[in-house]
Amino acid sequence: MIENWDDYTVESGDFKMEVLQQRFVPLPESAVYFELSGEINLYNSQVMKENLEILISKGIHHLFLNFEQVSYIDSSGLGVCLGIHSRLVKQQGYIRIVSPSEKVRYVLELTKLKSLLQIFPTLEQAIAHT
Repeated sequence: MIENWDDYTVESGDFKMEVLQQRFVPLPESAVYFELSGEINLYNSQVMKENLEILISKGIHHLFLNFEQVSYIDSSGLGVCLGIHSRLVKQQGYIRIVSPSEKVRYVLELTKLKSLLQIFPTLEQAIAHT
């Protein structure tokens, strides 16, 4: 399905989005686990969106995004998450937020998106909820 996972690693300033090969936690079929770090803002959210849309077009319908090392997310980053969520739901897929940092968790609670986006403390719990 996917030729080279390294092609889906994105770096922009202090932002990094990297596919992690989880050998100890088997992922569902057609799933990808990303670890993100830095700030998700207007300057890098578009590249994040394009990266995820390419994967969706290649048959990936389950996304696990680890936000533990994300220090900041603005409305454009939230918009990407919501847009991808909407697109995946139409394809019987999902996006799951894993281990958000305290700052990201606060923004999700403040914007009431915590009730819409599925958030889990660990990857294992996010997978078990499938």
